[in-house]
Amino acid sequence: MASFWSRAFLTRRIDRCYLIAAGARVPEKRRIHLELARHYRGILDGTAHQGSPGHIA
Repeated sequence: MASFWSRAFLTRRIDRCYLIAAGARVPEKRRIHLELARHYRGILDGTAHQGSPGHIA
């Protein structure tokens, strides 16, 4: 599924997770959304080099 997500989509998801975490009053909700943001950032970092010259898939 991650292969269908664009960089813009992932960036919006990361921003949204950070906004929810910042406004969360419950520590568990804050932790979950920070973990989600880190997960999406990992996916974004993994796709950063795809399509660039010299990238071996």
